[in-house]
Amino acid sequence: MKKLIMLFFISFLLSCSSDDIIKSERKDYFSIYRNLIAVNADKKPAGNQLAKQNKNSKWLAKFNQPIILISSEDNKTQATLVALGNNQDKLTWVSADGISFTFDNGILIATRGYTQDLMALSHTKLKTMFKKIQKNYSKTHRYLNGENDYDDIVFTCTLSREVNHNLSMLEYTMTADKFIESCKSSTHSYDNEYYLLPKTNIVLKSKQWISPSNKSFFCYNLYAFQKF
Repeated sequence: MKKLIMLFFISFLLSCSSDDIIKSERKDYFSIYRNLIAVNADKKPAGNQLAKQNKNSKWLAKFNQPIILISSEDNKTQATLVALGNNQDKLTWVSADGISFTFDNGILIATRGYTQDLMALSHTKLKTMFKKIQKNYSKTHRYLNGENDYDDIVFTCTLSREVNHNLSMLEYTMTADKFIESCKSSTHSYDNEYYLLPKTNIVLKSKQWISPSNKSFFCYNLYAFQKF
């Protein structure tokens, strides 16, 4: 008798949970990160000790999976991030404390875990940005506001290029193409920098703007120098 009651109870739970699973699968991309945002709302990437370490090929060899290095503009706070997933050429990287960055063509399109996350980026020249000099294109940054809705900031941008720029990463010095992206809105402005391997779309280093409160960060794509 007890076994029959238990089987009935389990069947009841499964039938109820199936509806919940279907509802859960219908949630959009942003809802997936709602709990992560709440938990990490006041966090900054941990990495002050990391910032003091000498970054060279010997240090990089300790990692057995692809990594990128994220740094504040003053280089006092740094964190290493590992690859979380690749969805239609959109690469997501995550740190040990839950900070994540998503890039498309080396361009930041989303963050999670900051006080003011970049929820999404609409970019009219995303796929062709580094193929030719771009002038007067638009970008829209989307953020959550305090009313559980979105605020959009629309920027007008221009892009310029400097060739034969000397770039130092780890203990290496190389020649790179430097792209400078200048963007302005009615309330904000910023300059992004992208350092590419010449004649490619491979971004080795970049400085990119996240949001009005979080400002800019440096990204070093160290996986380009890793050997497995």
